[in-house]
Amino acid sequence: MENKDYDLICVGAGIMTATLALITKILQPEMRILILERLDQVAQESSAAWNNAGTGHSALCELNYCPQKNDQVDISKAIDICTQFEMSKQFWSYLVAQNLIKEPNSFINPVPHNSWVYGADNVDYLERRFHAMKEHFMFESIEFTRSIEKMKEWFPLIMEDRDKSDHMAGSRINRGAR
Repeated sequence: MENKDYDLICVGAGIMTATLALITKILQPEMRILILERLDQVAQESSAAWNNAGTGHSALCELNYCPQKNDQVDISKAIDICTQFEMSKQFWSYLVAQNLIKEPNSFINPVPHNSWVYGADNVDYLERRFHAMKEHFMFESIEFTRSIEKMKEWFPLIMEDRDKSDHMAGSRINRGAR
């Protein structure tokens, strides 16, 4: 009969699960690891290019990682998540240096991370989020705009045929990855 005892069972076969499993196996080679995936292929949900692809992993544009409490925006969760993703990128760089990853651009590439909102309350929130994030070194390159022209540059499809009197704003961090 097959032994079904595992030290670690990972649910989902995306890039972050693969990273966790590999780090674990490198640090503790004796561990028995099982990775479960419900889809036909790995990295097709959150890791796939059209389905998040690193935006949530890095916390650069996920608004839900920065809850508003009264007039303050709490970025502590974004800091924690961004720190974890930066450590993952360092690990992947190590794997490239060790020649264990031959083509890193097959799974990670630079891409700006954007947030766009409309409505007066959402615009005010995004601006408060921008100011809170800008104070932390991990997010100091964040940009914010209410400029229609800048938003047309950043979000050409979203801005097509938009009423210029709408309350809108956007933010961007160019150092994102997907």
